[in-house]
Amino acid sequence: MIQFRQISKQYNDGAKTLALDGVDLSIRDGEFVFITGDSGAGKSTLVKLLMGMEKPTAGSIIVDGVNVAQLERGKLPQYRRRFGCIYQDFQLLSDFTAYDNVAFAQRVIGTKAKNIKKRVPRALAEVGLEEKAKSYPSQLSGGEQQRVAIARALVNGPLYLIADEPTGNLDRTNTDEVMALLESVNNTGTTVIVITHDEQVVERMGKRVVEMKSGRIASDTAWLAAEKAAESVQPVPDNIELTAPAPAVEAAKAEEAPAPKAEPEPEPVPEPEPEEDESYVQETLDLGPAPGEEEEIEQVVMDLEAITPPQPEPEVLPELPPLVVPTVELPESESAKKSKRVSEVLKGWTAPVEILDTAAEEAAGDILSEEAGASEDPAGPETAAGAETAEAESPEPAAEAAELPEEKKEGGAEHA
Repeated sequence: MIQFRQISKQYNDGAKTLALDGVDLSIRDGEFVFITGDSGAGKSTLVKLLMGMEKPTAGSIIVDGVNVAQLERGKLPQYRRRFGCIYQDFQLLSDFTAYDNVAFAQRVIGTKAKNIKKRVPRALAEVGLEEKAKSYPSQLSGGEQQRVAIARALVNGPLYLIADEPTGNLDRTNTDEVMALLESVNNTGTTVIVITHDEQVVERMGKRVVEMKSGRIASDTAWLAAEKAAESVQPVPDNIELTAPAPAVEAAKAEEAPAPKAEPEPEPVPEPEPEEDESYVQETLDLGPAPGEEEEIEQVVMDLEAITPPQPEPEVLPELPPLVVPTVELPESESAKKSKRVSEVLKGWTAPVEILDTAAEEAAGDILSEEAGASEDPAGPETAAGAETAEAESPEPAAEAAELPEEKKEGGAEHA
């Protein structure tokens, strides 16, 4: 549905032309509407606003619940797919055949090639030009060119078809053919809006006509139809006698007459509450087996035991003695023996403070000689005496020294 609500359009030229002034117009779905008027009446401006090519100065345009004046620029192409347009000068591409002109409308919206091959021949067949698919516009008559333009407008399946002076360049015969074609399109459910100043076409078609003058709607046959429908309600003739109402006295008497007493409705008899059956409660609460059921249960158990094979008794394993892990004494290694002998030699022996390691003695000999003023032998006679005493106290190390190789003995002698 299309609704123009208080639409005004003023151009910002020097004269500030007011093309539309407070237009209110509603077009229902499936209607066939003629918009007529002289040049400058505002017909073309109305179409430009409807297509979103211009925005109104005031008011709103609602198309299927969408406010066209508030649409963003990027959403206009998708919105315009609702419309198919037919123009007075056909606007066909001269270098394209009739087929290519119709297919161009499909390629613009990105339709796949396989769908184009199906829809274009169908659209040309609807306007009766399936045999002219390969003809160029210069090879077609004016009426045929206009039918190609109609096929191009219909190929995308629009909801609204707008024809701006579609018969302006056609003769009477072609005009009738084009208008008959538009009427057949309207019969399929498409809303058709035709802008024209051809009064003869308007009269022959007998459709709704909206006449515009100076940017305003001067008349609308929808209004006239509503007025005629209101006038069609005939008033009551004067020669018909109406029955007079009954006298007021009789009405008063009727009111004074006592109304017949209504018989009192019998009171509902309460239904007796069911008595509680104690035996039922006892039986319900007694969960034990009924008499005779024990024998049945025993019989069932015996039957099950008869058909159930005997299960072997579980094997009892003998008790095992506790696990005892034997301790194994490993032979003592040579290194361990040597370490033990060394520890026994060193047990209870404390080295004098004056005895220094041979390597440390060689490194610090000069420093000790300078500071202590000692002799060239840093150990001195006391050190030698202390060593002899240690050898006398521990005879075992001396025996061990005797067992050492000769090379080690010589080395030890040199060291001593």
